[in-house]
Amino acid sequence: MVTGTLELHGYPASNYFNIVRAALIEKDLPHRIVIANAAQHAAFLAMNPMGKIPVLHSPDGWIAETVAIGEYLDDRYPENPLRPDAPGDRAKARQIVNIIQMYVEAPARALFPGVFGNGENSAGTIAATRAVLDRATAALTRLMQPDPYLFGGRPGFADLFAFYNLDIADRITRFVYDRSIIGEIGTLADWHVRMLARTSSHVVLADFEPYFVQYLNDHGAPYRADINPRPPAHA
Repeated sequence: MVTGTLELHGYPASNYFNIVRAALIEKDLPHRIVIANAAQHAAFLAMNPMGKIPVLHSPDGWIAETVAIGEYLDDRYPENPLRPDAPGDRAKARQIVNIIQMYVEAPARALFPGVFGNGENSAGTIAATRAVLDRATAALTRLMQPDPYLFGGRPGFADLFAFYNLDIADRITRFVYDRSIIGEIGTLADWHVRMLARTSSHVVLADFEPYFVQYLNDHGAPYRADINPRPPAHA
């Protein structure tokens, strides 16, 4: 049973904030959203020493870092678990999370300045990012075999982590390379449709869209959500 209201601090344009928010919804945990930007002032650093979002205020204090928050929620509130029971499957789920974080989201983030900002991406950065993404998509094609979700009949943390990070990476790859990273991971078509249909996805994406448009406008981005929409369902 939840003791006290969980508070999730962050910004709905953030893929990592959205992963945690979706996890709270999927686990049916009462919570409150507190809109906050990343910051380096003392008050925010007391919540998260890195000054980043998301941050969760919990009965056990402030918890930061998306993967740590997801694991905390499962450990503290075991109902509706988001991690597989079997140790092998749990390790494979973490493997998928790590590959997406290190070899998809982080390299794609290097292209943010020329896509979601008013900067430019060098030819070297574009080429280096593409090489890493090629390896990552090949690896994820081998690892991600949903039936119907990655580890059973309901989505887990690996599904949520993949869905929101691949969403933002797909926008970037279609804009920069004219390629769909979601479409290239050949086993994800039906999974992507199911994830889009989740109640958690409807709630999270309804807030994401207006905040994302405002973010693009504020940063003078060449990417425009009306011209370059979210990834198709690949149905």
